[in-house]
Amino acid sequence: VPSTSLVRPQVGTQYSMGYFRNFHNNMFEASVELYYKDMLNQVEYREGYLPEQGIIDNPDQGFTFGNGRSYGAEFFLKKRQGQFHGWIGYTWSKTTRLFPEVNQGKEFYAKFDRRHDLSLVLIYDLSPKWTCSTVFVYGTGNAITLPVSRYIMEGQMASEFGERNSFRMPAYHRADISITYTHKREGKFRSSWNFSVFNVYNRYNPYFIYFENSGDLTDGTLDIKALQVSLFPILPSITWNFSF
Repeated sequence: VPSTSLVRPQVGTQYSMGYFRNFHNNMFEASVELYYKDMLNQVEYREGYLPEQGIIDNPDQGFTFGNGRSYGAEFFLKKRQGQFHGWIGYTWSKTTRLFPEVNQGKEFYAKFDRRHDLSLVLIYDLSPKWTCSTVFVYGTGNAITLPVSRYIMEGQMASEFGERNSFRMPAYHRADISITYTHKREGKFRSSWNFSVFNVYNRYNPYFIYFENSGDLTDGTLDIKALQVSLFPILPSITWNFSF
């Protein structure tokens, strides 16, 4: 959101401290880092605001302002040498927002708050020409706001929502595998072929959740289901890389 006469510039201040170390003749690299971040003049839509109102009115009128904070710890270990190498990284974090006009003035999780974030990369050099690798990633699901009850008002169904971002989508995780063949270098020309499979176990990771109604309210057959939309199932690919 750009700054205007009503929207003040967003400001963040981050503090961090860490310990970094190479050991075993520089074969391994490790680090631990702690951080804390303050965020001022954060922007959210007012509760009950409809985006189409911004077409008629000044859209800035739909904003409300507050502050946020984020803190956590990051751990990293990398094997830099040898036929078998790779790295693992893990982050524990918490990100919250506090807006006087949102969530009854109570602190709530930011949409992108992710408590756990894990990445694992393993690489094995079969020969000077052939390399195989695998990647695994895991992350806590996004925080979302869902209805906790529904009621009928003047013949229309209305929803009552819970606290802001008090529910979690399912966790995101997947594994990828690949094998790369590197051609012998000819002068300045280099090329390689990569054969890979994205999301090898075909995990249906959530992209967003929506609600679908079926049946009829008048005869008591109304049924409401939460449905998940997912992107990128198992996906094989072949890539030719070259440079000169």
